[in-house]
Amino acid sequence: MKKFSFIIPTYNRPKLLEELLNSLIVQQFNHDFFEILIIDNNSENNVSQLIQDFTAAHPDFDIKYFKETQQGEQYAWNKGIEKAQGKLLIFVDDDTTFHQDYFATLEKDFSENLDHIAGGGKVAPVFEYQKPAWINKYVMPYFAEINLRERSQFPKNKYPFATNMLVSKVVFDKVGAFNTELMADKKTIPPGSFERDLFNRIRKEGYPVYYFHDLVVWHFIPQEKINKSYVKDKAIETGKTLRDIYKNKNIWWYLYALWMDLAKWFAAAILSIYYIFTTQWEKASMLFKLRWWRSKGFWSFSR
Repeated sequence: MKKFSFIIPTYNRPKLLEELLNSLIVQQFNHDFFEILIIDNNSENNVSQLIQDFTAAHPDFDIKYFKETQQGEQYAWNKGIEKAQGKLLIFVDDDTTFHQDYFATLEKDFSENLDHIAGGGKVAPVFEYQKPAWINKYVMPYFAEINLRERSQFPKNKYPFATNMLVSKVVFDKVGAFNTELMADKKTIPPGSFERDLFNRIRKEGYPVYYFHDLVVWHFIPQEKINKSYVKDKAIETGKTLRDIYKNKNIWWYLYALWMDLAKWFAAAILSIYYIFTTQWEKASMLFKLRWWRSKGFWSFSR
């Protein structure tokens, strides 16, 4: 059995996938311990040829190609879970690249006891062009940033993204795979909903959710995503998701939610003073817009 299985879904991004594969070349590791599963989720380009060309040039890599015809990353992830032979499954997106020490760090820090691990590593966004001035640290999670600095665990209200996520195979055996029913009767759901659901189940089973700050991937952010409309849509959807969490609670939970929303408005007002005094006008403006969009989603009655 392999120790580590990398699960990489891909859909119509051959150039980015090629960059990801090229970031493997500089890694120093024991090839016998690793397998890399590429899950093609109905790409229109010839992903299998790209994989064949790469493995022909680098025969030491154990790279496997699978096709998943059901559209959606949740189905591709589950295909990877089904096919993986490793004890520790590592999920990354096809628009990421690995830090040069990623594999060596895995070998050093995860040489044994691979059966009860759940968590994620650092995700550092890389913008296609210059980062806009209006993007503050509260916007960055919408671009999949994960940076908990020296924390050893994720806070209870946070969870890893599948951009850089590690879960033991036996943990999946215990809690089940990704919940494909979350998409039922919904055209879209906020980014991270599948991961949130998974880690809620993992936490209910008593597993800690660890943060591995030495495991770093770079996440490419294309220019077309760097706009306020993109952030607005994601923020409103996030608010609606939080609302759905409370919808089956009693009145006291709603009062708590109202209190927390008001507290966040107050915190935004205080922080905006700092931005204004440091002449970061665009960050201050975005802070209030973000708060408004989240509140609008939370207190709306539409899905």
